[in-house]
Amino acid sequence: MNYTVSNTINASLEDVSKNFLDSEGVKHWMEGLERIEHISGTPGKVGAKSDFYFLHKGKEMKISETILEEDMPNQMKFSYQSPMGYNEVEMIFEKIDDSSVKQINNSYFKLTGFMKLFGFLFKGMFKKQSMKFMIAFKKYVEG
Repeated sequence: MNYTVSNTINASLEDVSKNFLDSEGVKHWMEGLERIEHISGTPGKVGAKSDFYFLHKGKEMKISETILEEDMPNQMKFSYQSPMGYNEVEMIFEKIDDSSVKQINNSYFKLTGFMKLFGFLFKGMFKKQSMKFMIAFKKYVEG
């Protein structure tokens, strides 16, 4: 399953990048995130691995992240492994002008188990969740 969602952030590319890379700030825009545990590699650089712990419906869920590509302030690509399957997210930041940036999220999912059988039914739900995080990030950056 593949999809792309985008929005515009009313801030400079430098501010967008700085906020996106702030590991403490993630909790302000990634709903349900309880903590991040750095596992290996240099944080924010290719090969870095971290575990993200979310609280969802009263249960803890762990998602493991690996940074696949890094070309900030313009782009980062991540992989995520969870009980639902494998996900790659390419986050692109395109400067529109000195005070606005287009944020583009290209996502690819390879679902497993139950989700593999019914994943096509949930594409809208995945897109909606990606947009929810992007809108929350926009609000966080714009203050």
